[in-house]
Amino acid sequence: MFFLRQLLTKPNLVALFSGLIFPFAIAPFFIWPIVIVSLMGLLYSLQDSTAKQAAFRTWLFGFAKFSVGVSWIYVSMHDHGGTPALLAILMVGLFAAFLATFPALFMYFFQRFYNQPQTPAIITILAFSSFWFLYEWFRSWILTGFPWLFAGDAQLYTWLNGWAPIISVYGLSFFSALTSAAIYFSIKQKQPKYLIALLIWPIGLLLQGIQWTEQVGELKVSAVQGNIAQEKKWLPQQRMPTVNAYLNQTRQHWDSDIILWPETAITVLKDQFQSSLDTINNEAINNKTTLISGIPFRYTEGPFKGEFHNSILAVGTGGGLYHKQKLVPFGEYIPLESAIRGLLPFFDLPMSSFKQGDKNQLLLKAEKNNALFLIAPFICYEIVYPEFVADMAKDSDLLITISNDAWFGDSLGPKQHMAIAQMRALETQRYLLRSTNTGITALVNHKGEIVKQLPTNKRATLTAMAQARQGHTPFMIWGLWPLLLASLLILIVGHWRGRKPQ
Repeated sequence: MFFLRQLLTKPNLVALFSGLIFPFAIAPFFIWPIVIVSLMGLLYSLQDSTAKQAAFRTWLFGFAKFSVGVSWIYVSMHDHGGTPALLAILMVGLFAAFLATFPALFMYFFQRFYNQPQTPAIITILAFSSFWFLYEWFRSWILTGFPWLFAGDAQLYTWLNGWAPIISVYGLSFFSALTSAAIYFSIKQKQPKYLIALLIWPIGLLLQGIQWTEQVGELKVSAVQGNIAQEKKWLPQQRMPTVNAYLNQTRQHWDSDIILWPETAITVLKDQFQSSLDTINNEAINNKTTLISGIPFRYTEGPFKGEFHNSILAVGTGGGLYHKQKLVPFGEYIPLESAIRGLLPFFDLPMSSFKQGDKNQLLLKAEKNNALFLIAPFICYEIVYPEFVADMAKDSDLLITISNDAWFGDSLGPKQHMAIAQMRALETQRYLLRSTNTGITALVNHKGEIVKQLPTNKRATLTAMAQARQGHTPFMIWGLWPLLLASLLILIVGHWRGRKPQ
């Protein structure tokens, strides 16, 4: 009872509630003011606390945030992975608890060095923004990274999105935290002067009018959504019916310049499917079309013999082969495989023994009227990495991403995934074509706006005109270096200034 009374204190409850509401700021809800309120609630819970208390309260915040925000993992584990319901809930909770340790660590140092009664408010405001950005950046690469549920994702449709091509979603997270802290301390100290930080919002509106890239062509594109039931997709007897279903839809759109099939639309290894693939290739050539599809790939000879890859293959008038680089732990490969393979059905999902693709792979190619267009391909989870996408997009004219979000049913996951893909289009100012098995299949323009979208859980084909664009946004040129250096400078100067006698 004593422990429960200690846990249910007002600051702890505020932290917990602030984390619970955080996911409602992003897709599919996009109630963006919630992210400002959520971070203000976190700041409130940290006031007058020790560093250890701050870490615990931030952990509560993070645990609540991730328990709601990544609840869609339960669907893949239970509905499609065969994990018992209670065990799936426990594993999602453990994952949320683990992710919550990251913000707790960063807020421990924030509280210890930058959020003390004697610290000037301006230092605390800037330090909080810097620590929040650094926490999200750290989470994006540590242990392969989980760049999901960023505060900046709430700003996809707000004035702040004008900053995205300059400082990416990470910068939008910095500005979200800055906005929250500025409002919080303006209210707390009754000092409206801190609200000058809100000028970043109208500046963002002005930045929306800048065209960082230019149109160099136009392509008619189609994205095929096969809507193959997940429980049937990998059955041996379903392989050719699935391919034929995609072909039947495709043959109605041979007038498109690019036709895109989803991730592992072809559920047969490329070397086993080669004869059929040659027939499809000839048909695409005859129709002067580039057909791009997800396909599992196996090396049958050479130094990589026996390796499996989750891949994208382009045939027809275009060409190229891409192996996925950012693999999903426990989905596409099993960490400590020899020790845990077979413990749960979830660890034995189809195609869960892939190898990582090489970092220096060529872009895919598509041809139209003797003009060559370069396509940056991303498979499923890869699209969530801002720096990775920006780097691959530099020489591209168009972005494509394929996925099979049927693993997550009608949960938050596919909607969040789609919105994250939109942010990548905005950061690189490139059109992005997305094809999925059951949805969301869409075309996104260079402003991150959906041009056309198919209804989910329906067999259909999207066809639209996409711009081929070239040029580099500031984020593509400089990456995160300006934001990293600015944050480190803020923390160094803030620590020095905070220690000086007032």
